[in-house]
Amino acid sequence: MNVYIHTLGCFKNEVDSFGITTTLKNSGFNVVEDLDKADVIILNTCGFIRPAKEEAINYILRFIEQKKKRGIRLIVTGCLAQRYSKEIFDEFPEVDAIVGLGNIKEFPDIINRILDGDRFIKDGNLNELLKFKLDKPSLVYYLKIADGCNNRCRYCAIPLIRGSLQVRRPEEILEEAESALNKGSKELILIAQDLTSYKYKDYTLADLLKDLNSITGEFWIRLMYLYPSRVDENLVNTIANLDKIVKYIDIPLQHIDNTVLISMGRPDRKVAERAIRFAKEIPDVIIRSSFIIGYPTETQTAFENLLEFLSQERLHRVGFFTYSQEENTPAYELGDPIPDRVKRFRMKKAQILQRKIILDFHKSLIGKRYKVLVENKLDRTIDDCKVFIGRTYMDAPEIDSRVFIKSKEDILGKFVEVTIERLDGYDFWGKFWRE
Repeated sequence: MNVYIHTLGCFKNEVDSFGITTTLKNSGFNVVEDLDKADVIILNTCGFIRPAKEEAINYILRFIEQKKKRGIRLIVTGCLAQRYSKEIFDEFPEVDAIVGLGNIKEFPDIINRILDGDRFIKDGNLNELLKFKLDKPSLVYYLKIADGCNNRCRYCAIPLIRGSLQVRRPEEILEEAESALNKGSKELILIAQDLTSYKYKDYTLADLLKDLNSITGEFWIRLMYLYPSRVDENLVNTIANLDKIVKYIDIPLQHIDNTVLISMGRPDRKVAERAIRFAKEIPDVIIRSSFIIGYPTETQTAFENLLEFLSQERLHRVGFFTYSQEENTPAYELGDPIPDRVKRFRMKKAQILQRKIILDFHKSLIGKRYKVLVENKLDRTIDDCKVFIGRTYMDAPEIDSRVFIKSKEDILGKFVEVTIERLDGYDFWGKFWRE
């Protein structure tokens, strides 16, 4: 029985899909990467904001067409299924099962039931979100240390979907990390809704980082999502003093105007500025953040305050998102008063400003030497050389910049020393560094 899994949304969904893959393989199912070979399709959806929901619906429709042509079975799971199970069940009778979050161990039984002709909703079990094992050898390994969230930002639907914060036991995390590294992983990316909330009894995120750093081998540890009010001196010193943790600090600030931040239920501007100041104490640090454009209380003055902050702080990596009004969140009652055209105009203006900041920074890197993790290659050659694609510590996979390297040798999956030669848009071309 061939099963095809298609994953939408964030890295946490990728981890859930890896768990489904492991469970199915251990039960004798064949998980395939070719949709045309599938007998069963599992669509793992995102339901966080409107564009993600629209993308998920489009994929449901696409896979329904596949079902009509080939008679395959279709399962919809993930955040959209958790949040809108009845609506999907009623709207799309072609979907065989709608499966809420936390049911990873149940997928063999779910598939057998739909093969027997059942059509059903399986409610989510949030108590099981962290209770599964992964067996997915990969160069870059996403290591989930927690799920759910206690921060309660007023615009955010995550607590509605994934519930309150749950953390994994340290020994489970360390065991999974060692297993991944023994199978060839070269980068561990720690993920959670908020890494800085991690605490198991008296064992903190700083303790976890020290233990991960002590594992033997050459690899990187990358942290994704640090809540600004919990970026303190102890955490920053820990990151600065551990050699395997890349000096890449991801602190989503969401805005910088105090009126907007208060309405969002976020820490005020002084807290955000303090977090950035702490982060900048780390030598050669790269700071990433994200901002919501067009929140209901964002006046033109508030937006100008954001632009002024960006000009002043010159953050290295920034993502912008237009506000999406989400039902059942506290911010929903504020409505969505800012027209889409205004949101788009403001976002474009912010992107133009940030593009200049990033390109100025990238120009300063030409001629400098960096370690690069090589993770892919192009299907063509240049000057009789293969063209490989890698990343420096300054860049997270899929969202930041890349380095292209020409080589006659096979360097896939290796760390290499590279000198940055030139820019290619946001990306780089580099050559091997020679002493």
